[in-house]
Amino acid sequence: MPYAVQGAEIAHVPSAPWASFRRITIAFIAIVMAVTLIAIEAPPTRAAESAGAGGGNEAARIIRIAKSHLGARFRLGTTGMRYFDCSGFVFRTYAQAGLLNRIGGNRKRAAGYYAWFRKRGLVSRGNPRPGDLIVWTKKGHIAHIGIYMSGSRAISALTSGVRTHRVGTLDTKFKAYLHVRLAR
Repeated sequence: MPYAVQGAEIAHVPSAPWASFRRITIAFIAIVMAVTLIAIEAPPTRAAESAGAGGGNEAARIIRIAKSHLGARFRLGTTGMRYFDCSGFVFRTYAQAGLLNRIGGNRKRAAGYYAWFRKRGLVSRGNPRPGDLIVWTKKGHIAHIGIYMSGSRAISALTSGVRTHRVGTLDTKFKAYLHVRLAR
């Protein structure tokens, strides 16, 4: 509240009646915006994941969740919900499906996922199944990861955003499929 000095005393100067209303309105708007941002960025709860799964098999659930992120933008080092990098997209999709244990349990770079699957003998250049992971190389190094859908199509977070594409159409070279062994 504003104060004015009168001689040696400080006197209270009343505010305009609309000033309090304005402060309350601004505070209310700030709270609504904060709650909205939290709702947008927060991962779904276990109950929402179960309800969102809608039955069906694990592979179909992975593809459904991955497709729900189509159009999200690319940002290096992010795991969603509005921005992803390639390994963050894989991590978020499997986390939302409640299947992180199938891909190592935590976030890795594309090369980290490749190493985890290779150590378990789950890497090959053929026989992909929906929900398997795919890695691509550039200049001999693992450079990109995505999720195999079917019919030689994949979905991944490209620099142009989350998109579906043919397995062989990237500017990187196909390396291998990482077999997740999802239930059908």
